[in-house]
Amino acid sequence: LVGGVELDAFGAASFALTDSAETGSSPFTFADRTLETPFAKVVFDENGGMASFYDKEAERELRREGGEPLNTFYTGEDVPNAWDNWDIDYETMLKVFPQKELVSFETVSDGPLAFILRAVYKIGSYSTLTQDILFYADTAKVDFHTVIDWHDKHTLLKTGFDLDINSLTVKNEIQFGHIERPTTENNSYEIAKFEVCNHKWSDLSESRYGVAILNDCKYGISADGSHLRLTLHKGGTHPDVTGDEGVHEVTYSFLPHNAPFSVDSVVKPAYLLNIPAVPAAGRLKDGYAPVLGIDADNIICEAVKPAELVKGAYVARLYEAERCRTNAKIYVGKDVKHVYRTNILEDIKYELPIQEDGCVDYSFRPFEIATFMLTK
Repeated sequence: LVGGVELDAFGAASFALTDSAETGSSPFTFADRTLETPFAKVVFDENGGMASFYDKEAERELRREGGEPLNTFYTGEDVPNAWDNWDIDYETMLKVFPQKELVSFETVSDGPLAFILRAVYKIGSYSTLTQDILFYADTAKVDFHTVIDWHDKHTLLKTGFDLDINSLTVKNEIQFGHIERPTTENNSYEIAKFEVCNHKWSDLSESRYGVAILNDCKYGISADGSHLRLTLHKGGTHPDVTGDEGVHEVTYSFLPHNAPFSVDSVVKPAYLLNIPAVPAAGRLKDGYAPVLGIDADNIICEAVKPAELVKGAYVARLYEAERCRTNAKIYVGKDVKHVYRTNILEDIKYELPIQEDGCVDYSFRPFEIATFMLTK
């Protein structure tokens, strides 16, 4: 783990590696299954679930009174009427039950940056799950690095967070934005949304507070009232009877945010989980500058690539992520002489003038996807 480092978007930094060791005091205390962090007080039950998660800053309990502990695993029979390896039927949700076979629970790291607990569970009839639970000194986010050794057939595995959050809708990330879906089952249309898609995150928020569930590779989730349950695995046998067998690795996160939903509170942490900074050998050259800069935090650069039709040019694809019309300044490198607005096929539509401070102005519509070509 590395702490105390902040990088600009498209930025980089160099560090010298040394043989010296420095130690710092731990900001965590753990005794009698109670963990105190700089952000929360967490109480674990005898099965390893979070019986209490108290947010110190907001002064509120996040586990719903009477609900299952946070990060409870659920399994049950999963025999879809069709599409065995991909589909989940509504009836399956009525057949999943909490798993409470904790094999071991121990501390594996306690330092100035993080406190790590390791839990091992027996899951289903033949599977095991090993999970490192990471609490950090500089963020309220909790990461669950999970290794599943899966050998069950026609069995669904979920993890649940039964939250004390009052919201009639849940936000689920989709391509280049998000969609709001109901957390209720008041009619057949809402009932049909018992399991929905999410990409990197789902968020359940009140007007000034919320909790997001982030993930790096699991894209199905259910929201029943304030109970979010992320699908981790299923044991289909058709067309491949061994398709889901073996060892699978996933990291998901529990992210309380003492603020309304925004790119800064939810979307950016989800990107950081999925696209972490990349370490590489070498030093930065003098005069290094990021390839692109944006002054509005709700405008995200999703991709940078070489242009398909213009030699020496590159293309940046940006989108607005909060469903809010936004006037943004896009800063380009000193060697960029022309910036063109193109369509997704990179056909040039018009040129944007570069200002004296090295930026172009562009007004994004809510959830707009915009492609720009930059040439020397």
